[in-house]
Amino acid sequence: METAQTQMVSFVERILLATDCSAFSEGAEQEAIFFAQACGAELIILHIIEDNPEFSTIGYETVREMEEAARDHLEKILKMAANEEIKAEIVIRHSDDPVAVINEEVLKRKIDIVITGRRGRRGLKKLLMGVVTEKVASMVPCKTLIVPKDFVLEGEGVLLATDGSAHSENAENEAINMVSRCDYLKYICVLSAAENATELAEAKERVQRISNSIRKKNQKITIETVAEIGAPCDLIVRKASEKKVDVIIMGSQGKTGLQRLLMGSVSAQLIAVSPCSVLITK
Repeated sequence: METAQTQMVSFVERILLATDCSAFSEGAEQEAIFFAQACGAELIILHIIEDNPEFSTIGYETVREMEEAARDHLEKILKMAANEEIKAEIVIRHSDDPVAVINEEVLKRKIDIVITGRRGRRGLKKLLMGVVTEKVASMVPCKTLIVPKDFVLEGEGVLLATDGSAHSENAENEAINMVSRCDYLKYICVLSAAENATELAEAKERVQRISNSIRKKNQKITIETVAEIGAPCDLIVRKASEKKVDVIIMGSQGKTGLQRLLMGSVSAQLIAVSPCSVLITK
């Protein structure tokens, strides 16, 4: 039976769930199970234990206990996957560079989408905290879905954030394809922020063009276009909260050079404060 998860992402055969085994990853863990079951995809459950200079003094036994605790948690996810007849595998890695590890696993296993929690445990170097999550979303060669704690994807509303860059075109195509195949979707907001009046005219033209393309694919969906002067993150969060959308779709990078970046500091802010899941396209 089709579900919202089936239709909200295009072709998916292999999913990588990156979890730190904390409560902040629970939403991502649940969504990974939902997506894998709905799409008939293979699930790789990845946990990274951070290498730390203190490990040389606290001893092997403490490190072993950390790994055992993580494995207990991962085994529970594996059991959930087995109950849904999902082919799944646990991978535990030790590293001081979680972004590099995730990228290695994505390339080695030909992953189609990475699903992660928004935040991790305390400490600036802990997995999936703020800028680390943004680096994962920017660097891995596949889509990334970032899920807040306890968030459940209903699949009824999405927001497309675009700045007209090449990477935003990928997000635009993802959104257009999504509305064409997802019968669950009832609402889409197409949003483009501008810094000044000149950019505002371009933004208005952009959102209207995308709206027209969406309408050709789906005659029933409610489309709202937003083109305003203001901080991109603030506009995105305000509209996503107002409409209670399930997913914000955006590209992995924005305009470069002297022009405003869509990703970078904006994406890090959005990942930290978004009221819903964020899908970063490639």
